[in-house]
Amino acid sequence: MAIRMTADEKRISKLNSALDKLRRKENVQNRQLKTLLGDEAYARFEDDGRQQQQFREDLKEKPDEIIEYEQRLKEATFAYSKADSASRKGRRKAAKKLFGASDTLFERLLEFLSEKIAGDYPLEMWLDRDVRFDASNAPVGSPEDFPCVITSRSLRNNGGGFLGNIQTINETKIDAVERALNELTAEPVDDSLMAERMAAFLKPR
Repeated sequence: MAIRMTADEKRISKLNSALDKLRRKENVQNRQLKTLLGDEAYARFEDDGRQQQQFREDLKEKPDEIIEYEQRLKEATFAYSKADSASRKGRRKAAKKLFGASDTLFERLLEFLSEKIAGDYPLEMWLDRDVRFDASNAPVGSPEDFPCVITSRSLRNNGGGFLGNIQTINETKIDAVERALNELTAEPVDDSLMAERMAAFLKPR
């Protein structure tokens, strides 16, 4: 005898099927997603999508401080590369002079970071790592020691910052389906039992 699935079980099965497709990077159309999620959850998914779009728009408008930091980092990195090249070619005197120049640029860059960006959370989020230095983690004067702007194509870019909030459309759909599944499969809360436990906890001893 075939066992009939309840409405929730059918919905869970369909959501799991959609989730599998999304994880394989196959498309699940918005019309189908709306049917699976229901109006309220789908509206929340649309809100998430609008927020993601806003994140992407915000990334197109770098603050002036970040533009200046990026330019200063570029100049210091170029000076360091020239010094490193001279050192590799055995031009010790030239290398020493060039490293001195790059050290000066990196010192000024550190001052700029500390004075203009560190402590300003919206600006810090434009960088791929922490900018609050102390004696144990202060930069020593090479490009690797300084954070990249998150939009940089440099191989040193660790991501992070605002990029940690950016999702693809597929990832936003996965989040919405997983949220719906969690709500459907969560253990029901026994309000009376919770009230008893709270009363026992608050009872004077």
